[in-house]
Amino acid sequence: MSRSAGLAALIMIIAGNPAYSQGQPPVSAEQVAENARKAYGPPPPEPACAPAQGDEIVVCARQEDNSQFRVKSSTELDPESEEALDDGLPRAPDVAGPGIFKGPATVGKLCIPGLQKCPPPPALMIDLSALPEAPEGSDADKVGKGEIPGR
Repeated sequence: MSRSAGLAALIMIIAGNPAYSQGQPPVSAEQVAENARKAYGPPPPEPACAPAQGDEIVVCARQEDNSQFRVKSSTELDPESEEALDDGLPRAPDVAGPGIFKGPATVGKLCIPGLQKCPPPPALMIDLSALPEAPEGSDADKVGKGEIPGR
């Protein structure tokens, strides 16, 4: 069924319904169609601009809602982001933040391989400034001076 035929059938059903029209003056199909055009048709055109007076230049523009073209701010996209929370209000500290242990709970330095994942051994920290100078004439002294190529 075409759209116009469906609209005409709807108008005939509404206009011809005796319960609908009780106590109301009869309505023609043209009147119902006109009321539908007013209710569901395009909005009426906006009034024209005021006429120019003298050498005036009149510029007219419609006020449009441009919110559909705006990019959302970082606060709207991620309310927990650093930018969103940087509003001057004090916040409770993150007790699980940087510098605080965040890994799985362990029992001291006790590590049982096979039962739990053990951390790697710590890296060796050697203070080279605490080493004594090489004795004069030794191989280390000669390598340091470039007399013997490094081995």
